[in-house]
Amino acid sequence: MSDLFDAKIALFNQHAANRDEALKMLADEFVKTGVAKDTFYEGLITREANFPTGLSLNNMCVAIPHTDVEHVNRTQIGFMSLDEPVEFIEMGTDDKKIPVKMMFMLALKEAHQQLEMLTKLMDAFQNDELMEKFYKADNYDDFFALIKEAKLDLD
Repeated sequence: MSDLFDAKIALFNQHAANRDEALKMLADEFVKTGVAKDTFYEGLITREANFPTGLSLNNMCVAIPHTDVEHVNRTQIGFMSLDEPVEFIEMGTDDKKIPVKMMFMLALKEAHQQLEMLTKLMDAFQNDELMEKFYKADNYDDFFALIKEAKLDLD
């Protein structure tokens, strides 16, 4: 199994009242598993305020929240699907709100990993059928099979 997913951080069909609650739920999993420091959530919120991470795809919206390396103990990717969308600001804008149904949260220990991981995620995001499968996944085994299909499991 790839190191990027070894902590098995994946929450399926969760309910969150808003973006911050969704970010907190997933960030707490990073802290519980030792992947991230206690400051991880605050780092996510700060970065999200300055550099929004919402992406509008063909059939749905996703977010790829991440923060600076000082909040991270080791590199990992986490996932969350939401039963109801929460509003994120669209990447590249200051105020355009979009309804996000999935988050791929990144904890990257090395700054140079960000571009490579974002490129791989963007490739996967272009596949509408794959993204629908991610959204419908309800257990880690199915989710990880999709990670392999999407070639996100770096060696």
